Amino acid sequence: MNLSMPFTPARQGRFFGLRFLSLLSSFTPLSPVSRIARLRRGLLWPVLISGAALLAACGGGGGGGGGGGGSGGSTARTPTDLVISEVGSCYYYNVDCWFEVYNPTASAINLSGYDLRSTSINSSSGGSVTIYNFTLPSFTVPAGGYVLISGNVDNTVQGGTQMVRVSSGGRVPFWTSSGFIELVKSYNTVDFVRFGSSSQTPMSSGQWSGASADSLPNASSTYGNSLVRRYPISTDSDSASDWTSVDWATPAGRNDVGDSADADADGIPDTAEVSGGTFGGLDLYAMGARTGQKDIFIEVDQMNSTDPGVIPRKEALQKVVDAFAAKSISVHFDAGTAYNSSFSTADFNLGQGSGVVPYEPCVGLDQTTCTSNTSNRRSLYDYKAESMDLRRRAVFHYLLFANSQKADGTAGSSGIAELVGNDLIVSLGAWGYTTATGTSTALGVNGLINSQAATVMHELGHNLGLRHGGNVDTNYKPNYWSVMNYLYQIYGLDANPASSTAYERWRYEKVASHGGLTLCTFNNSSPCGAPSLFKMDYSDGTGSSLNEASLQESANVGRGNSSGTAYADWDNSGNQTSGFIAVDLNGDGTSGTLTDYNDWGNLQLPFARSYNGNSGFSILKSANAVVANPITADKQPIAEETPPSMLFFESLRNGQ
Repeated sequence: MNLSMPFTPARQGRFFGLRFLSLLSSFTPLSPVSRIARLRRGLLWPVLISGAALLAACGGGGGGGGGGGGSGGSTARTPTDLVISEVGSCYYYNVDCWFEVYNPTASAINLSGYDLRSTSINSSSGGSVTIYNFTLPSFTVPAGGYVLISGNVDNTVQGGTQMVRVSSGGRVPFWTSSGFIELVKSYNTVDFVRFGSSSQTPMSSGQWSGASADSLPNASSTYGNSLVRRYPISTDSDSASDWTSVDWATPAGRNDVGDSADADADGIPDTAEVSGGTFGGLDLYAMGARTGQKDIFIEVDQMNSTDPGVIPRKEALQKVVDAFAAKSISVHFDAGTAYNSSFSTADFNLGQGSGVVPYEPCVGLDQTTCTSNTSNRRSLYDYKAESMDLRRRAVFHYLLFANSQKADGTAGSSGIAELVGNDLIVSLGAWGYTTATGTSTALGVNGLINSQAATVMHELGHNLGLRHGGNVDTNYKPNYWSVMNYLYQIYGLDANPASSTAYERWRYEKVASHGGLTLCTFNNSSPCGAPSLFKMDYSDGTGSSLNEASLQESANVGRGNSSGTAYADWDNSGNQTSGFIAVDLNGDGTSGTLTDYNDWGNLQLPFARSYNGNSGFSILKSANAVVANPITADKQPIAEETPPSMLFFESLRNGQ
């Protein structure tokens, strides 16, 4: 089999790819550069088979797929030591390969004293693929528990309490559709699996017999698949009959998904959305998942702070739930015990326990900004590794309510999120919010609820594939009627896009002295007003295009003219201009045609099921899209946000 390995886009800079030449059971060396690509995320070197882009799998066992790859001659026995319970697909030599280990005994077992023997590769340069012994660290696997063992390509990523990372001299475990994994203790085989065309034998005789297990799935459409021992793991025949190729990864949990179907296309198997079904042991049905409805799960953590901006308001989360429910999409928040100490879907407690995490003045989606923090917690990923059940990573988004993204902890951007990913931050600390009632200030409880709700929906939109201009980064388009648009995030949408006040947010933002408007006296749907009146939404794409070189004020913001006399005073003349005018509406220094976008019709819910769905740039359908791994590396491309100006904060404080 001929395997090529061109480089995918990488974060800032130019990187080079290698080509694999004949990588079967012998794993022959790699050879030279194929192409250069640029992008924003970290080093990802893909293995391409027959020219098809392949994505590193994430998670543990699941459903679907065929049976074992052959019949073994061994007699099944009851396992008395650690067993390999799952193997994840691995396509990129500098993205962590992983496998899962299960402790079937009644006592905890420490990994110290065990070795991992497998094929390996240099995660920086590629090169030859060779067999290597990795010493496993001290890590306790509880009785009946699981642990993920992965490579350690990015040593800034924490393993957490359910994962250990291994590397040695730049080498990391690596396999493709074929390979082997062996757990060794005192030079004796504890457990062994080989798959695909591998003919490798274990160190101890009798630990494998017959044909190899099935090849690991190796196509972009099978991202999220793996080889598993089906739950319950009660016997071990040391043969391919123990193993099944499945369609759903359930990391660090039991391999219990019974079918591959996902009829509602939400990234959750149908069998986990019915009573009695589970996903890696998670009862998603009890949490609200159902077949025939699109479900989005979000774990919510909050820093331990008294700043109202850092404490998620239940009313804000409910506004997000209601906005999606209007489009028949069910959002399920798990804020832990924030609003109810007992399990309650209505009160957003889906069983995570306390969602309060240690305070740091700064947090981001990188390790370089918040270096003045007092702990080693620099990024959202540090918090996530500490507090989120690894089994949830293939299903749940992770939302952190934080103080600030600025190193000094002062007010900055309202949030940041991955683009087509599963992680988002809301950082409204130090904005000056209070819980005071009244409608004369944007910093009272109304403004707090409205801003939190709109920011969560905005950042979640990035996770679901939306940009600041829908399918483009062009911001401040008055006809793009969406919370993704900076014009309408904190300020909200006008109640009627065809009214004479529909363009007020544009006038407030773009005309000198706010065009004579005040923030708390917008004609309707003010951010200072009651949350029940504050309007936030994604666009349905029905807005007309606006040609900045040839505008007609009678066209208003491109969504009609309800009174027949409504218009947008683009030239700030104080009256309707009858002819065509040219105005740089979004202030980007160019004169172009601004378009609307159907956000609701283009949401990408499954972030862990396909190459495009986890690339971070699938909207662009780029052949060079970055591929991330939400189970091990869990870092994906970022939708950059621009911090507000000091004038903005002054306007908030004064209600101006």
